[in-house]
Amino acid sequence: MTPYQWFNVVSSLGYVLFTAATSTVTMLVPTILLLRPLSPNLYARVTSNIFACWWTSCLFITERLNNVGVRVTGDPLPLHVPLLIMSNHKCNLDWMFLWSAAIRTGSLFHVGVFKAIAKSEIRVIPIFGWGCKLNGFAYVRRRWASDASHLTTWIRSQIRRELNANWTLIFPEGTRYTDRNKERSDQSCAKDGLEPMAGEILRPRTKGLALLLKESADGGDYYRKVVDMTIQYTDAKGVPLKGAALGTRCFGQLATGELPVATCHVHFDVFSVKDVPRGADEDEVETWVMQRWRNKAAMLEGCAKSGRFEGVKEWTSSGGEVPFVLQTFLRVFFVAQGLCCVGLAVSSPAFAAYVACAMGGLAVIAHTDPAWW
Repeated sequence: MTPYQWFNVVSSLGYVLFTAATSTVTMLVPTILLLRPLSPNLYARVTSNIFACWWTSCLFITERLNNVGVRVTGDPLPLHVPLLIMSNHKCNLDWMFLWSAAIRTGSLFHVGVFKAIAKSEIRVIPIFGWGCKLNGFAYVRRRWASDASHLTTWIRSQIRRELNANWTLIFPEGTRYTDRNKERSDQSCAKDGLEPMAGEILRPRTKGLALLLKESADGGDYYRKVVDMTIQYTDAKGVPLKGAALGTRCFGQLATGELPVATCHVHFDVFSVKDVPRGADEDEVETWVMQRWRNKAAMLEGCAKSGRFEGVKEWTSSGGEVPFVLQTFLRVFFVAQGLCCVGLAVSSPAFAAYVACAMGGLAVIAHTDPAWW
């Protein structure tokens, strides 16, 4: 790599790893020790605020280092109410651009309120996977016998806390788009006598979504709205990028500032929970979701023709970038606390022992993966 590429790697990947590790030690672990025993609700709020600030600082990597524009269209996202958000899964960067859309609601706090349903392999990733667990992510193993019990305990614990800004993100497709996964999706549709999904869309799996909807209804309609999110990436010519153009390489491209994405298109359709099937009949949920996914396929097809989602209203905050002053302040703050953390660890054996115990404790929490966390 060239010196410029190495500089980009240090300012992006280096920043993420350094500040994530140190802020976990200086902020998240003390929050667990001091606040969680007193009030799980207060702990969740403070943790969400910490993540909101850190994730906002990381948007520098997508929006400035890689110059990716973010076009947000569709219905406004209701603030300060629990939402259930379902989305197609184009690549491993979908989460970051959901943060970009969230900050364009005008509320920095809402960047940190996401509790995603993610695959269990992520939970063992040091720092990142541990941190997501601390922020309330639910990890599933893709074995429904165990996942159903885990998700039920998880959502019931969320309902008991009565968090007013809990946005649960689920990818019903179960995995990101690849040619191989598309082949499996088409085979699954053919086996059940269904028409294959058009374009880069996989057949959604709806058991987890149906469970969340039913538990929400039993809890007095905990989720006030259901949000159907559609995401697409286009290059500088407005041509949609194939899943293979991103794939697992996207993190390396992102770190070096060479991501081939020029614009990320994010569209939201918001439904009242009363207009969504949420009873015990999973077939009704599957039928409704399948129709939404076919609508997604049509939207993606339109984007392929015009380079943008057609016939939809654009948010007034669409485009632009995260305010430079805010982002710079947050980056300076997280780097400064990181340097203080390293300095203390080097100069104080007691603090170094605390760091070792903290990291070991987080690894245990993530490995055991308590559903009630």
